[in-house]
Amino acid sequence: MKPAKFSKYILYLLLVVCLVAGGLFFFGGEVVSASGVKIPVYTRLLIIVMVALLGGALLVTLLALIARFIERFRRSPKLAMRPVLGFFVFVFIMFFCWLCGSENLLSLQGYGGTYNTPVWLKLTDMFLYTTYILIGGAVLLIIGFYVVRKVK
Repeated sequence: MKPAKFSKYILYLLLVVCLVAGGLFFFGGEVVSASGVKIPVYTRLLIIVMVALLGGALLVTLLALIARFIERFRRSPKLAMRPVLGFFVFVFIMFFCWLCGSENLLSLQGYGGTYNTPVWLKLTDMFLYTTYILIGGAVLLIIGFYVVRKVK
């Protein structure tokens, strides 16, 4: 089977899984918790699907990065260091965003869980700030490449 066809079938499979999980989450009914909050029945299923998709994306990205590094290193060690440098810049951005995160506990009515701790709050802020920086960088690159192309 050609890789393009294989990836097309994988895409369709993932789309169906996401649609089923999303449909069950939104239309599968609700349960009232002990604190009186309505919780969708299939919340755990949706979280499991999203974590699996995130883990799969991270695994595929890491494997592609390693394979490309090995391929480029055979041709030119200098060229091979570019993606590694990008990876370390990304790690630095995440570390910087971790330092900027808040440790202040949230006052949440009816929440008795264990995730309202400084570590989880800083982790959440890190992911949010990293997302903002990456989206901002992508927008700036799109505008920059557009301007450069029009100037040439």
